[in-house]
Amino acid sequence: MIEVSHLTKRYGSVLAVDDLSFRAEPGRVTGFLGPNGAGKTTTLRALVALLHPTSGDARVLGQHYPELADPVRTVGAILESNAFHPGRTGRNHLRTIARAGRIDDARVDEVLALVDLGAAAHRRVKGYSLGMKQRLSLAGALLGDPQALVLDEPANGLDPQGIRWLRDLLRSLASQGRTVLVSSHVLTEMAQLADDVVIIAKGR
Repeated sequence: MIEVSHLTKRYGSVLAVDDLSFRAEPGRVTGFLGPNGAGKTTTLRALVALLHPTSGDARVLGQHYPELADPVRTVGAILESNAFHPGRTGRNHLRTIARAGRIDDARVDEVLALVDLGAAAHRRVKGYSLGMKQRLSLAGALLGDPQALVLDEPANGLDPQGIRWLRDLLRSLASQGRTVLVSSHVLTEMAQLADDVVIIAKGR
């Protein structure tokens, strides 16, 4: 599971997250819903140790992210939709991640097919649409076949058909026993996707 306990994060006088606690359970899609600036991204960044909380705790499978023996195979995360070198092809971007995680290249082709980017795999990322970049981000998150997914606004840039595809994929992954935590500011999207919902506003 994913567990956030009394998490607080201050940036100077700004209280971005204020004593936040919730759990995301295996086999379920947990929606993390709130307006822009509510503290969603700050919480998810704390979960994968991209920032240090002022106080409180965030754990995956009972451990802090830096303590995980094999983080790539434990947690797949999307926190930035443009974390790519624009001159690389989609396939080479994923191969770089795979090598860092000691994952076989065959898995790269599997995830490209899974996110429906096989035909665009040899194109440079700078020519990708926003929706294609979101699919490439998701492919990167899935490379290690992780037990938990942490996704920040993964539907941004997707057309209605792409949003339906994403919803079906995430529900399928949850049905395999994975923990899926998805942030969004769109209520209708969460209503169709989530089994459980955590609502956050002004960091609470």
